[in-house]
Amino acid sequence: MNQSLLANLTKLYILQGLSFAWFPIPTIVLFYQHYGLNIEQIVLLKTILSLSILVLEVPSGYIADLWGRKACLVVGSGVWIASWLIYCTGTSFDAFAIAEILAGVAGSLISGANTALGYDTLLQLGKEQQYQVWEGKLVAIAGISEAVCGIIGAEIASINLVYPFYLQTLCLIIYFGLSITLVDPQDHQAIAKPSQKEIAQTQKLTQLKNIIVDVYQRPQLRWLILLSSIFSSASFLIVWLSQDYLQQLNIPIQAFGWTWAIFHLGMSWASLNSHHLQRILGIKQALLLLTMILAASYICLGSITQTWGIVFVISIYLVRGFCSPLILNAINQQISSSVRATILSLNSLVFRVAFAVIAPLVGAIASEYDLFISLSVAGCLFFLSGWYCWWQLVKVQTF
Repeated sequence: MNQSLLANLTKLYILQGLSFAWFPIPTIVLFYQHYGLNIEQIVLLKTILSLSILVLEVPSGYIADLWGRKACLVVGSGVWIASWLIYCTGTSFDAFAIAEILAGVAGSLISGANTALGYDTLLQLGKEQQYQVWEGKLVAIAGISEAVCGIIGAEIASINLVYPFYLQTLCLIIYFGLSITLVDPQDHQAIAKPSQKEIAQTQKLTQLKNIIVDVYQRPQLRWLILLSSIFSSASFLIVWLSQDYLQQLNIPIQAFGWTWAIFHLGMSWASLNSHHLQRILGIKQALLLLTMILAASYICLGSITQTWGIVFVISIYLVRGFCSPLILNAINQQISSSVRATILSLNSLVFRVAFAVIAPLVGAIASEYDLFISLSVAGCLFFLSGWYCWWQLVKVQTF
């Protein structure tokens, strides 16, 4: 069994790389614009994605806790394949919206399940203290995969903007096959014994409600999740806004892949060194510093129209790399294995809500006025909300 569990960790590394093999993403804004979409419609598509994930986020995490993380990963990757096949053939906003809805369903099934599977695997092996380093490696793998595949995707997109979607679909087919070979840890499998499973099924809505109420009543966990949503929203939004920023700087399409690679290699370096940042500054000062850098970077992007402004896009990706292991580790330390996937999915749900509120506002400002004003507004919003969450964490003595 231990060998199978150890194999889980390796397979999750590979799955992470496959799931972040984003061949189309560095040029996806150009892809949308090729079919007549403006920046407001593009951000709206990503809001639709967030809302579709939101609807199933916590229920899917609860399903992962009840029936198995592996099952969610397998089904989720199957739905994900369907969404990318629509992108391979679609040409309109409506088609892309359907694809985003399916991608949201897939994301909600996978979200929380993969992280919970990894943490519980380490827990059963008696290595849970290694989680932050393991999570840092996951973020690093994601960044490296995005970087390499971004370069390849941009080169291919210069020939045809649809071709990168074919490569993405192939990677997800491989993901589907590999996820079938995963093993759920025994501590989690105990939930699925017939008698317990029958009880859980009849009481699942009540239990789910109790979990959500419990999180709300625990201020340390509540404010950690809210702060996580601020950082995640800022990291997700810059993916789309930065492409429009590069285009307005007249960066050639092939260079989109190289800038994408630089962004994600920087993020990978930061994630691998997040534990050093925590050791040097402590998590309290580290999170405050990262909040300030995040907001300042957005505001600077809104003020700079020269190529060197790309430095501030890089700084946002560095913040993303540092924050993910720091906050996820803090959250995981406060929750038990039996509800881990549910609460991690709740964490993702709050991020989706935050993004669904912020993104349409920023997109509308970019469409009505210009991109640079929208970046400055976003920076102010992220500073005020991020600092407030950090201060609440200090008040309840989380650090």
